[in-house]
Amino acid sequence: MNTNSAEDEDEAPVDCDPTEMDNLNMEQAKKLYVKLRREQKRSVIYQQNLQRKMQKLKVDLDSRTEEVEGLQRTLQLAQRKYEDESRSLQKEHEFKAKAQEDRIRDYLSEVLYTKPSSSKKVEYELETVMVSFVRSDNFRYNLAFRVDGRTAVTELCNSACRYWGVSPEEYVLKTMASNKCQDEILVKQCFKQGEIAQLRLEKKRLDPTSTPTDDELKAIQPKVPHKKKQQQQNDVQYDAAGVNAIQKQHDNYNSELRRMGGAYFLLRTKNTKPSEHASKIKLRDIIIWTALVVLTFYGYWLRRPTGYDYWLLKGFEDEIVRSQAATNMTSGDVALGVYEVHTTDDLWNWLKYSLPNIVFPQNTTFNLKTHNMLLGYVAIRAQNVKKPLSPTSNCQQNAELVGQLEGKGAMCYPEGLNAETQETRDFSALQSYWQNRIASQSGVEVASRLRGPTPPWRWQSAEYNEDHHAISTLQGYYTRYDASGYMAEYSLGVSGMVDAYREDMYYFRNYGWISPLTRSVIVSFSAYNFAYDKWVSCDIIFSKAPSGAIEPLVELHAFRPKIAETKEELTETYIDYARLVIIFYIGIFVGMAERHHKIKNHKAGCWYHVSTNGICDIGCVACMLCVVIWRNVKFSQSSTKEIMQRVADTSGDKGYYSFSGQATDFVQILRVEGLMMVFLSFRMVNFFRLNRTVYLIWHTLGMALKSFLFVIALFVPTFVGFTLVAHTIYGPYLDNYATVTKTVLQFYRLLEGDLDVDELMGFDTIWAVFIIVCFYVIINYFLLNVFIAVVVDAYYVVQITQATAGDKWSTMKKVRWFVPGILVNMYQSLTSTSSTEAG
Repeated sequence: MNTNSAEDEDEAPVDCDPTEMDNLNMEQAKKLYVKLRREQKRSVIYQQNLQRKMQKLKVDLDSRTEEVEGLQRTLQLAQRKYEDESRSLQKEHEFKAKAQEDRIRDYLSEVLYTKPSSSKKVEYELETVMVSFVRSDNFRYNLAFRVDGRTAVTELCNSACRYWGVSPEEYVLKTMASNKCQDEILVKQCFKQGEIAQLRLEKKRLDPTSTPTDDELKAIQPKVPHKKKQQQQNDVQYDAAGVNAIQKQHDNYNSELRRMGGAYFLLRTKNTKPSEHASKIKLRDIIIWTALVVLTFYGYWLRRPTGYDYWLLKGFEDEIVRSQAATNMTSGDVALGVYEVHTTDDLWNWLKYSLPNIVFPQNTTFNLKTHNMLLGYVAIRAQNVKKPLSPTSNCQQNAELVGQLEGKGAMCYPEGLNAETQETRDFSALQSYWQNRIASQSGVEVASRLRGPTPPWRWQSAEYNEDHHAISTLQGYYTRYDASGYMAEYSLGVSGMVDAYREDMYYFRNYGWISPLTRSVIVSFSAYNFAYDKWVSCDIIFSKAPSGAIEPLVELHAFRPKIAETKEELTETYIDYARLVIIFYIGIFVGMAERHHKIKNHKAGCWYHVSTNGICDIGCVACMLCVVIWRNVKFSQSSTKEIMQRVADTSGDKGYYSFSGQATDFVQILRVEGLMMVFLSFRMVNFFRLNRTVYLIWHTLGMALKSFLFVIALFVPTFVGFTLVAHTIYGPYLDNYATVTKTVLQFYRLLEGDLDVDELMGFDTIWAVFIIVCFYVIINYFLLNVFIAVVVDAYYVVQITQATAGDKWSTMKKVRWFVPGILVNMYQSLTSTSSTEAG
């Protein structure tokens, strides 16, 4: 207890009156000293703690202050960013506007006010005078006036005052040296030869403070010797009424300025924005696109070597088209060529005699089988319409007339094939013959399987033939024909069976297999060529009109049914995959870069998709994806061995197999690749814009394209009008004008100067001369020349606005264009570091 009390006393604060210290004894003084020392130590420790705490708070405050200041600076920069950009753009626009004004002023000064120097001493002529006027807003306005040798100063002053709406009595004209022009002198006498023709319209000083000096009077005198006689002549020839009539215009002399074509155009043309096309053309893009062009061209060349398909199909076409002597015919008869078939009798002649000579040759040395392997069956398919229930059931507008002629055999047959009009009933008579013929056929016929399993007397639907025979819809001369119909099959692997085939054709004709109700007969077969390693699909389409006229059409296509079996085909497939990778790069990265470039130049990124580059890029991507997907879906299902077994029908129960759809797909895919090459060509031309000349021509065509749209609005209706007139006059009589499409092609030939006008002249000379002359005058001389004028005008505008020399490429700029930016930055950082260490 005592100890604690002593400690409490020691720790108690010192409270002693200084006056009583002298009365303290030694013990009390020691205790007081100890207390004071402890109090001092506690004060020092407390002071140090406070200092450390204040220092920590100061550091924390400084960091918080620095953070706040940084946020404030960031906020201020963000707030000023838009203002700085606007101010920068405004300064740029002002600079460009000033530069354009200076350039226009220089051009106008050179064109309007200066005269070419001449060695002969002739009296100069003044045509234009610039009059300056300062309004109350302290802004100077300039206006050009047209004058001649008889225009007086007072007339010019009156015209200028009327234009600016001031009183001629209060204003006078002065020269640029502040010398007044006397009213009675001519305007051209106010200037010396070679002096800039410019005057100022200023207000008169009504109360002059001093009289003019002799020098001032001399300065306002005419600048040419006064010729009284010439002045009298000028006074006689001057027509004040005519000048006043000319000057009374309310359009601020726009009509007069429009006569000065070049100068007026310069005044109205806005300064175009500088092009940034060169900055987006990168070396890597050129390499990528060049690789895509090379791969596309090489892949196309592998699939269709030059001339291979032409000579392959040429052999088939010559064998099918040519007329030839036929066996077992009356002496002197000739088997018709396919394009010589125009009637039903011609068609039966061709089926009975010409077709066997093509697919079942006997006595000829050279034929299709000599150079090709004929595969499977030849299919003869007929499509008929139903017989009308009554003679007038299918009549459209002449039912009454046909009813009156019913006793004379008049009848309206269905015009086209559809689900309602197509005949689907069995040929009962032909069924009996066919079944008896199959039952009584010889052992050779059974062994060779001359006749296919499909019965010709039974109608097969389009769905059934598409599923079992792969027959597709075909385009004939008049319309398209689906896969349905009555079909007879004959094996192409037999020989010596021509007589049996012709016997079948004889009974087919007798039982009306082809009749007035027939609308199409299609003969189809396939072959394989050893030399070119190509397959051929052949479809011979005989389109029959209700009038009985027959128009033949031959469809030949070379193709390959498999894409990835041989080494060459695998190479083609790998090329497609490589192109697909490039296309993905173009669609993703090039598209992003192009859109970013548009945004960087203050345009919407979507404008890239409707630009020439965007259309070409999108077209290439779409074509490549279409080619790869289409080709893999259609040509990677079955192997060649399986296809050969199906075509040959080794089991004998499947019948004919068509390749027309697959061959058409093969050709269409190559056409899509050709379209892709068009897009690639335009894209490569875009890279050539690095050259200034190519860029100007490119820009000219782009500017002219806008005007082309308006010209086409005149061209197309006129061209369509001529087409309809020619189709109306010659369509019923001439094959080349039978349809609107053919008529359009004939007029295109007329544009090229390649039209055979003899058939037109032979039919109707007056109409032929009228159409040809009007077409040449309106289309060739007017509309086509308008296209040329549009291009010339666009080139004129481009030359005036952008014909200045482009930026010269320095060595560093070329290096940055050729070398990737990261490598250039690394090199610069290394060289700068080494130079710093050396210093």
